[in-house]
Amino acid sequence: MTDDGPTPLRDGLERLGRFSAENRRTVFSVVAVLVVVSLAIAGLSVQMSLGMELYIDDSSQTNQNWQEVKADDAFDLGNNVFVMIETDHLYEPETIRTIDRLDRRYTATDKFSSVTSLADVVKRGNGGEIPATEREVRAAINRVESTDTSTAALVNNVNPDRETALIVATYGQVDVPDAEDQYLGFLPGTAAGYLTDKVSDATDHVTVPPHVDVTVTGAPVFENAAFGLMLPEMIQLFAVAFAIIFSVVFLVMRGRLYRTWKVFLPVGTALVALMYMLGMMGIVGFNFNAIMLGVLPIALGLGIDFSLQLHTRYIEEREKGREPVDAAASAARTTGNTLLLAMATTSIGLGALLVSAVPPTRQLGATAAFGVIAATALSLTLLVALLVQCDDDEYDQTGPTASDTTEATAAATAAERNSSTDSKNKNSPSPEPSANDQSSGVLSDDEPAFERFIGTLSSGIAASPLIVILLMIAAIGGGAAVYHDVPTTQEMLDYWPDIEQRDDLEELESTAQSPNVIYLLVESKDAYSPTTFRRASAFETAIEDHDDVNAAMSSVTAVEMATGGDIPERRTRLIDTVDRQAASDLMPVGSREDTPDRFVIQLFVDDIEGEEVRHLIDDTEATADRHLVTERTAVTGKPVVNRNVIENVTSGRDPMTVLSFGLATVFLALALRSVRESVLLVVSVAISAVMLISIAMYLLGIPWNPLTVATGSIALGAGITYGIHVHERFKEELFERGSTPVVAMREAMVRKSRPVIGSGATTLFGFGALGISQFPVLANFGIAVALAMTFALVTAFVFLPASALLLARWTNTYDIVVDST
Repeated sequence: MTDDGPTPLRDGLERLGRFSAENRRTVFSVVAVLVVVSLAIAGLSVQMSLGMELYIDDSSQTNQNWQEVKADDAFDLGNNVFVMIETDHLYEPETIRTIDRLDRRYTATDKFSSVTSLADVVKRGNGGEIPATEREVRAAINRVESTDTSTAALVNNVNPDRETALIVATYGQVDVPDAEDQYLGFLPGTAAGYLTDKVSDATDHVTVPPHVDVTVTGAPVFENAAFGLMLPEMIQLFAVAFAIIFSVVFLVMRGRLYRTWKVFLPVGTALVALMYMLGMMGIVGFNFNAIMLGVLPIALGLGIDFSLQLHTRYIEEREKGREPVDAAASAARTTGNTLLLAMATTSIGLGALLVSAVPPTRQLGATAAFGVIAATALSLTLLVALLVQCDDDEYDQTGPTASDTTEATAAATAAERNSSTDSKNKNSPSPEPSANDQSSGVLSDDEPAFERFIGTLSSGIAASPLIVILLMIAAIGGGAAVYHDVPTTQEMLDYWPDIEQRDDLEELESTAQSPNVIYLLVESKDAYSPTTFRRASAFETAIEDHDDVNAAMSSVTAVEMATGGDIPERRTRLIDTVDRQAASDLMPVGSREDTPDRFVIQLFVDDIEGEEVRHLIDDTEATADRHLVTERTAVTGKPVVNRNVIENVTSGRDPMTVLSFGLATVFLALALRSVRESVLLVVSVAISAVMLISIAMYLLGIPWNPLTVATGSIALGAGITYGIHVHERFKEELFERGSTPVVAMREAMVRKSRPVIGSGATTLFGFGALGISQFPVLANFGIAVALAMTFALVTAFVFLPASALLLARWTNTYDIVVDST
């Protein structure tokens, strides 16, 4: 466990550091070329992606069913834009004619598969014409409404009350022109935005009476408005976050640097790693989205952490009297080994996100892990070259050299360690030095206040480690007790901000009888046959008895409406009836030519949310299985997609957490060749931090969502990184400096306090900026990660030191044999 003898990894790191220090032009040239290539690839291929479909797998059956419903060569359904007409004179002919003009305007855009309105109902009940009087308008509506229950439900949907009418414009897939792209193509145009603009423009071209209020609303309108706010807000928030990050690094490190401007060396190195990460995204085809935007501060914070560790170690080596190249080689040899260990463990923690059922969460893990690997490589090459290049020989080199310190301390403590070993062989605890032991000379009167505070904290922990351990056990127990009581966001609308379009959508949901539609796909080799239609009719009758289903509409319904409720016995008559009803203004069912082996049943449902959606999906599937025995059926629709996203969040949370902890424990046990040290790091730092986060989320009411579920893996990655830095320096002081455990831990905490706490604070405050977002999903993520960073620092500088000191006192984990020579 010492640095003596053959150490191929450390020797290789030393050679790498020396090469980078001596061949700085080569390093700068290679880095510059890779930066240009990475930015070029990213600029050509990385975009901002929007929409809820991003959060389900492309290859999943849920997505395939949803895409089939939307496909313009299939059913061309799935999305509805609602135009709400509100007036005290709804049934006046003038109002109906206004609705008809709006209807024809929307139809003329040729972007909607169907447009249904109260004007269609009135014309259907009055021989294709709009009556001249209000009485005749009401009579026409009543005639249509009395046709059958499905038609009555349709009428109620476009005429929910005496002062409100709805125009429903339905569309599936839409080709969006390139002209709709924004930010030089980084933000591609969306179908929701394109068609919302089309409807708004068409509405503006219709003269509306003064007593009529027209509101364009619906889920596509709201999502377009919300997504339109997201990117500008994220740009502003990340600008604030990065400014905070740079300021925090400057303030924390200025007391350790001889030239304060050199704080930009580690920050610049981390920014280069971000550029490489963007290039990687372009190569593998990842795009930014609401979740992937979080990778920027994660990667930047961890990148700065790695760079600061090497930077501060270089300063230490220069203060010991080493020349720049030798100091760089020594820093790469010692800190580089710790960085590789932290990099591997952090990558494992973030890599556990790959088991998530949410694609952007998997992408977040892979991208952040790559960013950490790039930051490690650049810290050992680019940063080393920059430090030597910018070295002005400004360091105070009046202290003892490294060799002097090592020889003196090793000779002074060899006898004590041998005595400690003998004592343990007699099954008694090893003698523990006083918490006030200052033999290492770490803290002198001229030390900065920050270091003196950390030294005082170390002494307090060393004086009462059992009390700290009891606090750690209480934190783990409390977190485990409330972990599954942290709520999960059940309604997609709760992810989005309170804006005017949300108020309009909520008004629509409270007004319309059936604001949501669920689709049942029915597939059979003999789909358009009397037998299949009779089975489908039985299904529709059964499902309409469900409390949440108001009506079913399909080719079957259209045939029954045309024949007085009967399904024709002959196939030819059935098909003729279907073809005649295909172009109906009131109940369009689409052409069967594109889908000869399947049709779709639309279920108009109440405004339901949360578990109610899952119950309706299950009930629909069960009813379909009972009545459509030989046909393949599948339930889909936007409520189904949204529900799958929410369920994927909770289903992947526990496996990700368990897998990340398990893999990290195994890896550390192999890398450190010590199960005790591995368990020490994972339990005292990572598990403790996650349990503390659970308590905080429970108390603050922060829910699980597609972003916050990644908090556990982020806490593991960051917390283990911080813990490894402190723990490895602790072992270095023990084995290479010959210090006692208390002194070694104090030295480790003091020396690692600025780089570790500085990098943790950058991520903490950087993510904290997201807490002011008007998007609840982002605000909760920012707060959760800020809590994760806070608790990771607390556990690394409180729980870990106490646990390690007790391990040194009560076990032989840190015993070594000191060479008598």
